[in-house]
Amino acid sequence: MSSNIENSIEFYGSLSELYILAKEGKIKTNLQGSHTRPCKFWTAAKVLSGIKNSVIITHGPSGCAYGVKNSYKLTNSRNSGSKYEPVISSNIGEKNVIYGGEKELIGAVKEVDQKYKPDVIFVATSCATGIIGDNVDTIIDKLKKDTNAELMSIHCEGFSGEYRSGFDLVFKQIVNFMDTPTEESKKALSKSVNIVGGKMGPERTEVETDVKELIRLVEGMGAKVNAVIAGNCSLEELRKAPSASVNCALCSDIGYAIGREMDEKFGIPLNSTILPYGIAATEKWINGAAKYLNMEAEAKELMEREYNAIKEEYEETKKYLQGKMAIVEGHDAVKSLSIAHMLDRDFGMNVVIYNFHPWSTEARETSIDYLLQTGLDPKILITKGTLAFGKYESMKQTEEELVAFIGGLETKSVVYFGSSLSFPSIPLVDLNAILNRPRFGYRGALKVAKCIKTALDYSFRPRSALSKKLVFPANGGLVSAQSLTSKLGQDLPDCTVYAQRRRGKCMMS
Repeated sequence: MSSNIENSIEFYGSLSELYILAKEGKIKTNLQGSHTRPCKFWTAAKVLSGIKNSVIITHGPSGCAYGVKNSYKLTNSRNSGSKYEPVISSNIGEKNVIYGGEKELIGAVKEVDQKYKPDVIFVATSCATGIIGDNVDTIIDKLKKDTNAELMSIHCEGFSGEYRSGFDLVFKQIVNFMDTPTEESKKALSKSVNIVGGKMGPERTEVETDVKELIRLVEGMGAKVNAVIAGNCSLEELRKAPSASVNCALCSDIGYAIGREMDEKFGIPLNSTILPYGIAATEKWINGAAKYLNMEAEAKELMEREYNAIKEEYEETKKYLQGKMAIVEGHDAVKSLSIAHMLDRDFGMNVVIYNFHPWSTEARETSIDYLLQTGLDPKILITKGTLAFGKYESMKQTEEELVAFIGGLETKSVVYFGSSLSFPSIPLVDLNAILNRPRFGYRGALKVAKCIKTALDYSFRPRSALSKKLVFPANGGLVSAQSLTSKLGQDLPDCTVYAQRRRGKCMMS
């Protein structure tokens, strides 16, 4: 490594070493204000948005409903053409913060039940109602006898937990909608699985999404998917879910909470792996499902058929990738670990995960434990920019540290896996930009391998100098998300200012 990068290193070692340091409190694991994720309220609402014919009442000021509506419900409708399901607010004001918002909540529930006739009404508490202590559970209990819809309160005020806890809270609570399996219901769903850990609602109609690929593989084995929980599932599908033969986690973290809860309450087993990027992880996922479906022979035939369909092109491409180095951007912890697994096990590449925030070792223990149990212990490089203010995957400091790290590396043998907002002097592969998905499964493995090869083949072509100047201005001036394309703008931080003069400098730096 060059001296420039050596002066910026906070940690360089294996994932298991970082894990131990974090557990012992020997490395900083708290997130800076500019790094933090959405609050517990937002992540709870994200999962709730995946339940069909449901309405979310945000018990609080109107602004909470506005953000959730625009980010989730409207996005679901726009991407899939599905019916818009509103997000309502009890719209409490200053007086309610003093005297309580019971009257406003009762009125909102009655109006939603009569006007929209949903299957479910969720009442999600906000910070305001959490602080004043409105007894939402008692209000809901009183309303149940006069309401056609199912009612459920979700205590997800943003200050009461970090963002991950919102996912876990809702997944555990919706288990209360589920019916205890009977011999008859289990027989009817004996060849069915649930895919758990989904969120945000309907799949995009024009894209072969990753979830659609998992459904295709399950059906190709001769089984069925009862529900994707909670990715556009109905109340009826939720009720029947415990009668399926197995829950297959979409990823070991997000699907773990509901999987364990259903196992403890109903005895339905959980097939939990990392995200099925690549052939090794996909086969682990398929075999895990087949074990509980008693369909091992069918699974073997499926895997042989899927592999043979890509074999010639895949094996030829894989030869080109073996032994080459992969630097994986680590800000999305679960995804970076899954990608590292694919690059190592399937393509034989040497992997370094760059700027995997130490906070992730606490928030993503399930995925880390799983990865280490497979025998994979990738190298982790964390630079000082990761722990500084500013959105670390697209800030000037970490960009300069990245350039220093790869400065002496051969451009034809190293690939950077990360955001298009990064401008390393080596080929870049942005898996989020692969629109002709899927990225999971056998077809996804071939697609990713071909993307890597294409990036290496065109390593002689520099990235856009103009785009880099827009993201990382060198001589002053303000860059805002609005001045960029939607692809660039959506990933930029709120304080997207990286100029050197004071007027154009990020105030948080």
